[in-house]
Amino acid sequence: EAMLFALDRINNDPDLLPNITLGARILDTCSRDTHALEQSLTFVQALIEKDSTEVRCVNGGPPIITKPERVVGVIGASGSSVSIMVANILRLFK
Repeated sequence: EAMLFALDRINNDPDLLPNITLGARILDTCSRDTHALEQSLTFVQALIEKDSTEVRCVNGGPPIITKPERVVGVIGASGSSVSIMVANILRLFK
């Protein structure tokens, strides 16, 4: 919540980053490397997907988030083994 609060403060200050809006997509790894791998692949798929009409949520509905223009950073998980696995996946899609 602290990160989202900071992003709100930055985005609401017109002098700090004019004409730039920062966002976040928070994914839970559940402290499991296998779940982190699945989340990472879904994250990458959403970024490279040209047509989002084929992307569906678990309940079968369309996603409610819009595709970001670009990702400039990823904050890793609390455990290094999970973060290393995610970093290795994301490295393939620079």
